[in-house]
Amino acid sequence: MRSEYAYSLLGWVDKDLLLFRDKGHEYFIQAFDEDLHVKWEREIDLGDRKSDIIGIVVQPDRFHLLYGFHFKGDYYIYDRSYAHDLSLIDTFVVAKLESTYLTPMFRMSESEDESKIVLSYELNNTLHIIGCDLNNLEVTMMHDIKFTGGNPSRDYSNILASNEGGFYLAIAGDKVSQKRQGLDLYSALPGAEEVVHENLVLGDNYQAYDFYPEYDNVNNHLVLTGLYSDRNVTRAQGFYFVTYEPGNYKISLLPFDESLLADVNGKEVSQSKGLSDFNVRQVALQQNGGAVIIAEMNREFSRRSSLPMQNNSSSFGHGGWVDYYYEDLILFAVHRDGSEHWKDVLRKRQYSQDDDAIYSSFFLFKTPTRLRFLFNDEIKQENTVGGYEVSGTGDVERKTIFNTDYQKLKLRFKDGMQLAYNECIVPSERNGRLSLVRIIFED
Repeated sequence: MRSEYAYSLLGWVDKDLLLFRDKGHEYFIQAFDEDLHVKWEREIDLGDRKSDIIGIVVQPDRFHLLYGFHFKGDYYIYDRSYAHDLSLIDTFVVAKLESTYLTPMFRMSESEDESKIVLSYELNNTLHIIGCDLNNLEVTMMHDIKFTGGNPSRDYSNILASNEGGFYLAIAGDKVSQKRQGLDLYSALPGAEEVVHENLVLGDNYQAYDFYPEYDNVNNHLVLTGLYSDRNVTRAQGFYFVTYEPGNYKISLLPFDESLLADVNGKEVSQSKGLSDFNVRQVALQQNGGAVIIAEMNREFSRRSSLPMQNNSSSFGHGGWVDYYYEDLILFAVHRDGSEHWKDVLRKRQYSQDDDAIYSSFFLFKTPTRLRFLFNDEIKQENTVGGYEVSGTGDVERKTIFNTDYQKLKLRFKDGMQLAYNECIVPSERNGRLSLVRIIFED
């Protein structure tokens, strides 16, 4: 792996487990059988022009490769679909960006059923959006959102595609007097001529501490949740839960109570103190319209060394270390109407140094009846994989899944992929060597 730029686990296509490997404008597909033995590795031929990979969407019988390239002053976006053996099925021209000499920074979002995608890129304070139907190989929408004023911190990464082909974009509002002015939501349904823009304000005295969007394709609305704070922006005072459709939304505030604060801190504290260092990581949607909000404590500390340290250029200078702490999880379940269902705190302690925390955090495994949380108990070479099982009513069971002694594994759980109701694949990176670990749960 040392010569590779990136890799991405694609999952099962027909009876092959596929892995995409980026070696810097040379792209390869590696296939594995049911026992994770390598069957073959083949290079993807995208022609003689230097191409940029935008994204990959996997369907049961094929995968779509979205890529772009420059030609005669324009930039072209193509979609190619391939079978499990890398034979070409179809080619589709998504867009031609005229007089585009610099490569745009694309973001791609796919729908839950893998039938629709939304591409976006920013140019001159304008966000350009392209929607595509991969089943019918057609462009379904093109929109431009113009923003006023330069804001280099504006984040467009939270754009979602629905199964019906609409898009939803949540952006933190600009700061006025050090206070966020709510959340800006942009959306467009299939066939809409204009983008709907609405500003969500949590209240006169509250602001969004963070936010996490998830589209609910069963109940056909956007779920937007996160932590909120008051004037003290360093401490969260509770969760908020928003269900949103264009022109219609409901905001519910769920303040921390003393019992939750005591569970997190291990002692009784005043409600006014709130919580710091927590962020919403995921949301598990329920068929009845409710959800389980999952927040994780994470802290990062930089320590500067007074000793000379050698860097990559072989010169010496004063360096430092970065310590990463990924700790307890807060689970907060809400009903469809935004009222509290149940809540709990799941204990874990993860500490690492100078690894960008790639082995920390957790993998969320979803089944119809429960949630499974998988994670490394400690960040070290020989380790125990721990976990929790949580029922829909909030019953929690702590479990030890397996240990990695003498297996030469170092698992990256937050990059895992669920393949079935009882199966997941987790990548392992140790000493520059990539391994894939298949975990199957017996019911």
